[in-house]
Amino acid sequence: MQTTADIITLSLDYYRRRFLRSAALLGVAAGARPLSADRFPALDFAADICASASAPLQKLTIPGESGYLGRLAPRGMAVTLTARQRKDSRSGTGTLEYAASHRGRLYSNPVLVVERGERVRIRLANALPESTIVHWHGLSVSASNDGNGSVLVAPSKTYDYDFEIRNRSAMYWYHPHPHGRTADQTYLGLFGAVLVEDDADRALRAALDLIPGQTEIPLVMQDRRAGNAYFPSSMDLARGLVGDDLCINGVRDAYLDVATRVYRLRLLNAANARTFRVAFRTPEGSLVPFTLIGNDGGLLPTPIRCEQVFLATAERIDLLIDLRDTNVGDLLRMDTLAFDPMYAKVAEVAASDHAGMGATGQPKAGSAHEYVGQWPEGSPRTLLELRVRKRVAYDRAIPARLSDVPAIDVAAANERPFRLGFAKGRWRINDRVFEMGAAPIEVQRNTVETWLIRNYHTSMPHAMHLHGFHFEVLARETSPDEIAALQQDPQGRLATDFGRKDTVLVWPGESVRIAIDFILPFPGPQSYLFHCHNLEHEDGGMMLPVLVV
Repeated sequence: MQTTADIITLSLDYYRRRFLRSAALLGVAAGARPLSADRFPALDFAADICASASAPLQKLTIPGESGYLGRLAPRGMAVTLTARQRKDSRSGTGTLEYAASHRGRLYSNPVLVVERGERVRIRLANALPESTIVHWHGLSVSASNDGNGSVLVAPSKTYDYDFEIRNRSAMYWYHPHPHGRTADQTYLGLFGAVLVEDDADRALRAALDLIPGQTEIPLVMQDRRAGNAYFPSSMDLARGLVGDDLCINGVRDAYLDVATRVYRLRLLNAANARTFRVAFRTPEGSLVPFTLIGNDGGLLPTPIRCEQVFLATAERIDLLIDLRDTNVGDLLRMDTLAFDPMYAKVAEVAASDHAGMGATGQPKAGSAHEYVGQWPEGSPRTLLELRVRKRVAYDRAIPARLSDVPAIDVAAANERPFRLGFAKGRWRINDRVFEMGAAPIEVQRNTVETWLIRNYHTSMPHAMHLHGFHFEVLARETSPDEIAALQQDPQGRLATDFGRKDTVLVWPGESVRIAIDFILPFPGPQSYLFHCHNLEHEDGGMMLPVLVV
């Protein structure tokens, strides 16, 4: 049973050891270095993440053919990603990167561009002082390629991935997944995107005259705090760490110059824990509708006109914004609107005694201080400013049909229940926490299951992610009023619920029913994970293995 009297205890000695490990990653002795105003050159490396506030707004970095988030297309060639400290000394940040070299070009956290059906060969080289591994978030791969943390790459060692792209066109991503260290390493800069392309994607680009890097732009979003250290408070460990500044493609307080036409924006929420309520507004505050065309698992069957959508940590959305009715000189703001974060009393109690437990069962401490943030979860903020600079002729129409996404046949499906909540000092799934080698969820391959995910009303929002498989959201039940107001159909689904998903946000008091087709072409038992993608919750053990036999 869940009770608000449950308290997580922690060891400050363990925390100090943990912080010194983070300091080693940062190349510092006992604390974070001051912020630096130095910046990386465009298309070479990312600027010091959120460190420079030399101007109120800074021009958005658009991924090019090299440098930070540069588009790297392996086309069957082997690629090495080296996890290391950033090498450009001008940044002065000590943040981490995945470095790569391909066809004479240098990359930092490259956007990997691959074709459906393409063979991908990636070598992970670990130049960090601690173990790591890369998880290919959203990709349908074997357990040995999933990067689920069961195998780690020790310092100075390598690990080879070799898999075929079986997924539909969409934005996927990659990030570390060492148990108990995912939040640290991701926050310190280890993440990148994967763009899978296929005929449906090419047809959309042709129909709308979209050009990657010009009118089709990925927006990789992460919130940050001042300094470069990962230094969570006890409240952060209970609720998830949220920052005071937003970086999009490594740029703080960004703007984008646009013309009077349709743009495709592909958003990835790479934050540790923050949820965005994405909307577009005029300077006067009026909402400007946009068109949702895709999510985690690719293009939706049909476009959906929206005024706002929630985007939880790890989720992706693919949208079109039509600027034909604007004039040169106009401004449009992509904002996150205010919402109730629904932290609930239990999260306060969880943090009241400096909450946290490591995935190994060791106490995982939060700092003795409590961080007072300038941008609390659920507070409104402008994320990106669109500045209309040019009038162009444009007469393309958004296609009425985007892709074919057959419904999963659930006629013979077995239902499996899940409960999310806080008990015995830790966030839990079905009253359990992660245990290496355990198999609490065993599934027969090539079967269909429906999962009913119930979140206690005294809980907080949890972004639930399944490795290895995509699912269909069948229904939302007993949603909070703020969420129910955005429902799109009698089943209570939101605009972002259609198509296929790998991560779904479940609000307190809400139940979400999903369908999963466990079709599996890989021989032998395959082990995956089901967990909350609030990275502090994940590291605290809110994660269960899923064994497909």
